[in-house]
Amino acid sequence: MKFKPIKNIKKIKADSIQKNIKKIKEKFAQDTIKNNVSDYFKKSFLFDLKAGFITAIVALPLAIAFAIASGVPPIMGLYTAIIAGILGSTLGGSRFSITGPTGAMAVIILSSVSKYGIEGLLVAGFLAGIMQIGFGLLKLGKFVTYIPLPVVSGFTAGIGAIIFIGQIASGLGLNIPAHEHVWETIAEIIKNLVHINPLAVGITVITILLLVFLPKLLQKVKYLENIPASFLALALSTSAVILWQFNVPQVGSIPTGFPTFSFFNINFELVREVLPSAFTIAMLGVIEALLCAVVCDGMTNTKHNANKELIGQGICNITLPFFGGMASTAAIARSAVNIREGAKTRVSGIIHGLFLLSILLLFSPIAQSIPRAFLAGMLMFVSSKMINMREALTIFKISWSETIVLLITFGLTVFTDLVFAVQVGMLFAIFLLFVRLTNIIEITKMEDYQKHEGINALVYKNEQLEQLVNIYTIHGPFFFGAMNVFDKKVNEHMATNKLVTILRMKYVPFIDSTGVVRLNSFIKERKKKGFLLLADITPTVLKTLKKDEEFNELVKYEEIFGKTKEALEYVSKNVHNIVLRQNN
Repeated sequence: MKFKPIKNIKKIKADSIQKNIKKIKEKFAQDTIKNNVSDYFKKSFLFDLKAGFITAIVALPLAIAFAIASGVPPIMGLYTAIIAGILGSTLGGSRFSITGPTGAMAVIILSSVSKYGIEGLLVAGFLAGIMQIGFGLLKLGKFVTYIPLPVVSGFTAGIGAIIFIGQIASGLGLNIPAHEHVWETIAEIIKNLVHINPLAVGITVITILLLVFLPKLLQKVKYLENIPASFLALALSTSAVILWQFNVPQVGSIPTGFPTFSFFNINFELVREVLPSAFTIAMLGVIEALLCAVVCDGMTNTKHNANKELIGQGICNITLPFFGGMASTAAIARSAVNIREGAKTRVSGIIHGLFLLSILLLFSPIAQSIPRAFLAGMLMFVSSKMINMREALTIFKISWSETIVLLITFGLTVFTDLVFAVQVGMLFAIFLLFVRLTNIIEITKMEDYQKHEGINALVYKNEQLEQLVNIYTIHGPFFFGAMNVFDKKVNEHMATNKLVTILRMKYVPFIDSTGVVRLNSFIKERKKKGFLLLADITPTVLKTLKKDEEFNELVKYEEIFGKTKEALEYVSKNVHNIVLRQNN
């Protein structure tokens, strides 16, 4: 009888141990999931349920209104709010952001539909989603934070103005087609002023008044403080239209049923045509989603993942065209409602989407009777909030240059293309920043200060140093934009016959390649007439300088000093050698 080798027995024991460990891990994971689920339902579910329900009530009329403002059927707005609401909350990088149709998207969608039709819009949304996923994978989320406030403020206010003007016709009860440009809309309204519907005007005005004053009144009534004013305004206006058969334009047909999957036509020619619109949609979605995430962070003391948020938004926009939805992004107003109503987790956004789906399945016949005048009044109210006068006044008071950027961005947003407006606004902002940085640079000399001040006290109490040394201090960034100023200051201050020049760079925050080349040139010039020492260089600037071979050849290690005092001590100890070398 043969026995198995010992090593096989050891292997069997090892396999048995591994299996037991695996079972323990699986059991631990299952217990952890059960505990987490149990804790969630005990601590957070009711809060998320309430927040999701109220957010859905607020989102319902907005979804329909933004669809109509975009020139597409109302059902597309509802499909977008449902699908994007669920996917955005599930996959996004912001825990409390609510994704759906927005005012900014309505403006560019209207433009896309006017040019390319619904089919072109679906392709543009799909391409925008691919771009947004690419932005997230390339980790470009952080760059949106570099957009200056005047550009954002002017852009947002411009979109608000476009939406407001676009809703005047519906607010007056006029049945006129949506136009891409505001001047076309205004001209069409003026032509049709004789056809104004007084009932529609009344609904619009009452809706705006209810949205302005009702929230304060509801806060004073027990059990009503959590009811959105927009829901009561919606219920009143729709009930009036149904009960008294008001002859006003209404939302119209809204199909009942789940969103259905279907392919849309993609061809190279259409892709080429819609690519600019797709890029605009992608950029608008990125900007609005990340601004929304920042707002949510501020309200909840949380931290979003910018790149994950971009990928989540991209997945939403890739998915929506297959279910008849339009492009979406995170909505600040609905996200704020979600947070204010007590949302604890991202599940509230999913619940909001499920409630919207339930409303679509159960109440779409009633939704068909929603008066367009109510939607116009609500969008007028929402768009007016987008024009932040307090923010604009702050910019007006602080800086005329930033005011110019805000006004240019606002004007271009209203009267031209949205992306072009942001691009020009950014260019102006960069140019003005460039001018400011250029004006910051300054060079001071010893004579600009009293003899007893600071480092001068060390120089003037030593007769040899006073005769040998001139100290110059550079203030500000040493970059390509500052070179003209530097050359001018060099000609003004540095026509000196003193043997030793000490250049202090304590106040230079950074230096670029142009600055390095110009500094090398200056060092060469000064060394022809005497000696040049560098002092108080910041670590960042010194690290940049050390990367340059010419600088390393021109400036020896012993000619760079951490403090100006050390440079003066070096000159004082080596006066004889310095004078001797110069004479030779």
